[in-house]
Amino acid sequence: MNLSTRFWLLALLLATAFRLSAQSNAPSNLAGSAPAYNRVVLTWKDNATNESKFEIERKDFTSFTKVGEAAANATTYTDNSVQGSGSYTYRVRAIVATGAATGYSAEVTVTTPATPPTTPTGLGAATLSTSAIRLTWINPGAGSATDFLLERAASAGGSYTQVAVVPYSRTPTYDDGGLSSGTQYCYRVRARGPGGTSDYSNVACATTTAPAPTPPVTPSGATVSAVSTSQLQVFWQDVNVVPVTFEISRANSAGGTYTVVQADFGQKIFTDNNLSANTQYCYKVRAKNSAGLYSGYSNEACGTTKAPAPTAPNAPARLSVNAVSSSQINLQWADLSDNETGFQIERAPNSSGTFIKIADLGANATTYSDNGLSGSTQYCYRVRAVNGVGPSGYTDTQCATTPAAPAGVPQNLAATAVSTTQINLSWSGVSGASGYQLERSSNGNDSWTKIADPASTATTYSDQNLTPNTRYFYRIRALNAAGAPGGYSNTADATTPDSPPAAPARLVITSVAYNQISLQWAAGSANQIGFQLERSPDGSNWAKLADVAANATTYTDNTVQPQTKYFYRLRAVNAAGVSGYSSVVDATTPAGPPAAPQNLVATAVSTTQINLSWSAVATATNVLVERSPNGNDGWAQIASLPGDATSYADQGRTPNTRYYYRIRATNASGAGPYSAVANALTPDAPPAAPARLSATAASFSQINLQWADLSGNESGFQLERSPNGSDGWTKIADVAANATTYSDPNLSPRTRYFYRIRAVNAAGSSDYSNTADATTPDSPPAAPARLTATATSNTQIDLAWADLSDNETGFEIERSIDGTTFTKIADLGANVTTYQNTGLTPNTRYYYRIRAKNAVGLSAYSAVADATTPDVPPAAPARLTATATSPTQVALAWADLSNNESSFQLERSSSATGTFTKVADIAANATTYTDNNLTDATQYCYRIRAINAAGPSGYADAVCVTTPLAPPASPTDLTALVQDYDQIRLNWTAVSPKAVTISIERATSANGPFVEIKQVPAAVTSYVDPGLTEFTIYYYRIKAINTAGNSGYSNVASARINEVIIAVEDELDTHTELYVSDRALNVVTNWFSTLSTTVQLLTQTGQSVLTDNRLVRPTARWHYDLNHLPTGTYLVHLVADGRKLTKRILLP
Repeated sequence: MNLSTRFWLLALLLATAFRLSAQSNAPSNLAGSAPAYNRVVLTWKDNATNESKFEIERKDFTSFTKVGEAAANATTYTDNSVQGSGSYTYRVRAIVATGAATGYSAEVTVTTPATPPTTPTGLGAATLSTSAIRLTWINPGAGSATDFLLERAASAGGSYTQVAVVPYSRTPTYDDGGLSSGTQYCYRVRARGPGGTSDYSNVACATTTAPAPTPPVTPSGATVSAVSTSQLQVFWQDVNVVPVTFEISRANSAGGTYTVVQADFGQKIFTDNNLSANTQYCYKVRAKNSAGLYSGYSNEACGTTKAPAPTAPNAPARLSVNAVSSSQINLQWADLSDNETGFQIERAPNSSGTFIKIADLGANATTYSDNGLSGSTQYCYRVRAVNGVGPSGYTDTQCATTPAAPAGVPQNLAATAVSTTQINLSWSGVSGASGYQLERSSNGNDSWTKIADPASTATTYSDQNLTPNTRYFYRIRALNAAGAPGGYSNTADATTPDSPPAAPARLVITSVAYNQISLQWAAGSANQIGFQLERSPDGSNWAKLADVAANATTYTDNTVQPQTKYFYRLRAVNAAGVSGYSSVVDATTPAGPPAAPQNLVATAVSTTQINLSWSAVATATNVLVERSPNGNDGWAQIASLPGDATSYADQGRTPNTRYYYRIRATNASGAGPYSAVANALTPDAPPAAPARLSATAASFSQINLQWADLSGNESGFQLERSPNGSDGWTKIADVAANATTYSDPNLSPRTRYFYRIRAVNAAGSSDYSNTADATTPDSPPAAPARLTATATSNTQIDLAWADLSDNETGFEIERSIDGTTFTKIADLGANVTTYQNTGLTPNTRYYYRIRAKNAVGLSAYSAVADATTPDVPPAAPARLTATATSPTQVALAWADLSNNESSFQLERSSSATGTFTKVADIAANATTYTDNNLTDATQYCYRIRAINAAGPSGYADAVCVTTPLAPPASPTDLTALVQDYDQIRLNWTAVSPKAVTISIERATSANGPFVEIKQVPAAVTSYVDPGLTEFTIYYYRIKAINTAGNSGYSNVASARINEVIIAVEDELDTHTELYVSDRALNVVTNWFSTLSTTVQLLTQTGQSVLTDNRLVRPTARWHYDLNHLPTGTYLVHLVADGRKLTKRILLP
């Protein structure tokens, strides 16, 4: 071995040793962790002593790439280039000083946690109401947020508490309710997801709206009291606990128009001045608080000012008198007083004569009519007013003279018609009349016209030149010496008789027919009431033919016979008689038309011809033949034959058709009547064969057929079917006439069928049509059966069914949430019989149906199956608040954070840490509840949770509230008892221990007004009201008071202070002593002699309880034991020798 070889071998040995040493120094115990979604921390054991650095490599898919280096002796490395929810594989090796690398460590794989969601931005808060704020923010959309956590604090830098978990939304918003009014709230929000929570958003603050001020409480108990003739006092009660002022309004009547008379009044008694005496005024009061808000109006209270002292009335004025007739004078005057009770009317023959009262009139009268006076006489008048105080002065005297009396009224006016132009009148004369006025009218109501001035001595009159047959009306009146007319007489009437009419003229015959003659004439007179038309066969023997109406000028005689001569004459008639006859006219009627043909017969001799025959018609010149399609209408003339014709052949008719015929004869007088109708039916012909028969398979079980109907007379079609088109033909249907289609159902799938058709009628059948064929296609699969649905979790339902078909290519599964509207959710392969429906919503009912399908189509659906996924417990409610709304009521509100609760359970305790008891089950979706029937001044604590079939949620945080103190209960059993001659004792049952004082009110009327007279401590149960007025009933009511307000009033109690009757003779008063000692009445006398004495003891109501008669010496002393009598006030009457002493005593 030469030297160069040795050096080569030595170098090889050294390199190999170095390589083996480097591999043995590779890092070991490589481990990794992901403390954050974007950071991986690696650690290892350093086994080398001469490394210069470490190289860290990370696998990208299939190969490693260096991602970083660590210094010599390092044992850790942080990779900040990773992303969330990623899996990363690492290895590490050391690099020694020579640049060689050690071997790699073992590989380690680290999975980073999910990336947290991006921080929300743009948080804004907007006030919605006094108790709600709306929050909105921007969802950046990056990351994996599942919801948002909303927190709230009292200030931007305050302590935040989570108030809501808001579901994920592209445009999130949240309404925070149940807040306090007029309060600032600050919010921040962060997103939450599988990767944790984001940073907080900006802080947003908003203040809830301050509550609107409330109006004050309405005053009550308004009353009015009269003070004087110009003053009224208004009283009312105010229960407002804050200072208010009052506005007083006044009207002139109850329910009238009110006007404010005092605003911003600070007291509860108002005196209204400068009013009218004895006048009613009505008042209403309302309160006003510092916010300027008004309460409602109090009750309406009315009162009347005192009436002034009475005075005599003022004298009336401006008397005027007017003589309106010979027996009446009317008076009129001005009433200048408002307090008279009436008027006195006085009359005298002249202004200086003696006046005598002729009438007493009521108050306010201003007119009077003095009747029964004499004509042409002067009368003078004066008037004065009177009342309870006395009479007023007189008016000025006024005089008037009555005119002369009118003439009397004529009597017994009578009217008699003596001719067609004259009526005679008569009447009873009037004494002293200077003449008469006679008037006439056409109707007796108006249009009266004077026709004569008869002399004063006349009692008859003849009215001539009148119109016949006319009614006339008459009246008459007399004239007095002054020429003035008096009253009218009765009305009399008469009717002039009528005159016979003039004879009609110019009678002519205007037309003549074989059965009719027409006449015409001139009426000749205007007063006829009709005409008499007469006819004669020979011009000598006449008979009345007709009564013709007034003013008629024509007549047609329809009773004539052919070939006959007739004579006619005419005269007019009325109530007065008949006119002369007109001239005579005559005419002869021509011969008539032929008679109706007889024995018409119609006979069908072929499919197109009908022969007619009939009997010959005398006098006919032609025979007309008519035909109709129905015998009723549509008649048309088809032939005009000579008069001696008796037959006719009607050709060119339609087969199988009925025709109707009638005939009539004609001559110079016209056409005669029709014959009877005859008819005949042409026989039918066999129909033509149908053509262009085609067959089309419409489904696997049906073939549709169609053909052309070439006949108009078939009664139907016969359809035949064959399996091969050669033989085996079978009739399968009788088809109606005019049909051109038929559907052959219930066929077998995949089968060829052959068809032919022919038309038929009563005459026979047509030839067959062409043969047509078609093949039915395959059928859809049978419907699946026995579908079942089973909920296996709150998000999964498993389906199973029976496959009853052998030709399906797959299945379609449909789902519905209401059992009506279905949506396809899956396409499955053939022969599948199960399916798992996942990703469902908890507590939801789902409906399923399935059908099979193949190339032909779809099967029917299976029966519907349904299942309901089980529910999950609801989310706990939040932000529970409790507000005491009255001494016995607490209003609760909360936020419903769940959408699947079936109800809420509300629990109550006396303290936040005490034992809670359920007080209510509340319906789902409710967010409020009112707890009633509570005790005032008591703390109540509440908590609430949601429940459903899956269980209850957690509780909302407990809240506590204390009910306010309630006003005390109304006092009861108030009684009033007279204790002394000027005192009344009140007693009542002890009031509620919550009362502080008792207010005692008094009135002298059961309806008030009541005025407070005393307040006593609540523990007191009686009160003595002193200094009262005798012979007066006093009414009392009481109420209890505490800091919460007033109770209602007690019952009203009353007592009467009797009149003090003291009748004392001086001697008895001076020498007699009456007093009570130890419930005994003591009597001591020191009189001038022995007297007969009576002692009587009476109650306040006058009932006698003791009577004693005795003879008393001048000096005496005795007593009466009164222990048996109840406590109270009594009257002692002592009578001695006719002298009296009365004294009131009090028995304790």
